[in-house]
Amino acid sequence: MTGRDDPRLGVINRLVAELSTFLQEPIELVEPTDNCFLEDEGLEFCVNIRSAPPQGNGFQLCWEGIMGGQLVQDGNSDVSVTLFLYSRNRRLGMMEDREGSGLEIDYEGSPENGGCWGNPRWLADEFGEFLAYESYGDAE
Repeated sequence: MTGRDDPRLGVINRLVAELSTFLQEPIELVEPTDNCFLEDEGLEFCVNIRSAPPQGNGFQLCWEGIMGGQLVQDGNSDVSVTLFLYSRNRRLGMMEDREGSGLEIDYEGSPENGGCWGNPRWLADEFGEFLAYESYGDAE
């Protein structure tokens, strides 16, 4: 079912646009959204996103992350984004888990009918699944 007419892509694109508004900055897709569904007909998705590359001489802040979840028809879906923050291409995080923590933001409401991004919170990477995101550009 994946393709330009796939209604799931519209939902993903709207989630990305709403996150961009929430973060107050543009979001780049690392890969096309038509590759983001884990199964051809499934509702689970995962898409890599990022900010613009760092510029200037100051803090050079940037981020990249993973938006994913499961779209549930006629109900609240389970959608969230995990962002990995960088300054001067060094990963930022919680003091006790700097190498493996990320900023987690849950989507509240229905992605199909509207909702909003919730309050960001630091999340420790208990299983080490995000250790590969050591520096900006590692998601490619």
